[in-house]
Amino acid sequence: MARPLLLRPLGSLSMLDLFFRKYVWVVNALLLFAAAWLSAKTVNTVVGAAIRPTPQIDLRAAPPTPARPVAPAQVEPDKIYALIGQKPPAPAPAESAEAAPPPPRTCDDAKAAPVKATLRAQLVAGVIAEKPQWSIASITDLASRETRIYGVGDSFQGAKILAIGRMKEPHDITGQGYKMVAVVCHDGRKEFIDFEPGEAAAPAFQAATAPTPGAAAAALPPDGVKTVAENRYDVKRSVLDQSLSNMSSLATQARMVPNFKNGVANGFKLFSIQPNSLYASVGIENGDVVTKINGYEINSPDKALEVYQKLKEASHISLELERNGQPIRKEYNVTGP
Repeated sequence: MARPLLLRPLGSLSMLDLFFRKYVWVVNALLLFAAAWLSAKTVNTVVGAAIRPTPQIDLRAAPPTPARPVAPAQVEPDKIYALIGQKPPAPAPAESAEAAPPPPRTCDDAKAAPVKATLRAQLVAGVIAEKPQWSIASITDLASRETRIYGVGDSFQGAKILAIGRMKEPHDITGQGYKMVAVVCHDGRKEFIDFEPGEAAAPAFQAATAPTPGAAAAALPPDGVKTVAENRYDVKRSVLDQSLSNMSSLATQARMVPNFKNGVANGFKLFSIQPNSLYASVGIENGDVVTKINGYEINSPDKALEVYQKLKEASHISLELERNGQPIRKEYNVTGP
């Protein structure tokens, strides 16, 4: 029983040995082919690497790489206002590319400054009423030498009188001097007529409803006025002539308005009299009502201007006034050349 077990392996090994011996040449051929292929592949790779040219890069010819733009941070206002619970403001209206030209400064422009009138005219005197539209002025037509009284709204040499008031005097070094003028609308622009004919610079115009505070504070008392007795005075003619020829200066020293008694005009009332003024020097006080001058009633602007013309040659002046309802008479002797 033990022999058969020993004979089987010996038979199997003989058959395998025979197989390898019979086909060993095939195995050798395959191994040779594989070795030849690997050798050829290696030689081919080495030769190809040896004969291949080395690549070169010309950095000078290469264009510079542009910098990558960085986009600015974007802010969305609508989302920001939504976060804080508010509504964005309404867009502002688009403005015109060209600024609108300034409006022409004409007679209707309240801010337009008047210029010296080109009319042949000269202001003689002016009376300022409590209401500006009631003020009047005596103006001389230098062409016809005719002097007439005009009010606001009247026509003079084709021009319309717009106002009668005070204008700041540009030549006054104190900056507080004013002169009387009549503002007219001539050829579509504002002009003023004063006591001196001819062209002049245009100072700012101020409607004269009340004297400017301090306008006559710098005035000095006249040297030609002397008190000789109660309600009696000596006045040098030079002082009188100077005062009558410069009505604008007198207008800044006091305020004069028409006065009415029992509904009838009986003269002119003076108040806001400045210290050291001519009015104060000749004994006139605030609240006095001047009713007559040299016997002439001055209950209207026409008569007041008529008396003004006669005072230039008078050697004696009698002034009748009311003070606190009581009549007072003042006498003035005009002395000197």
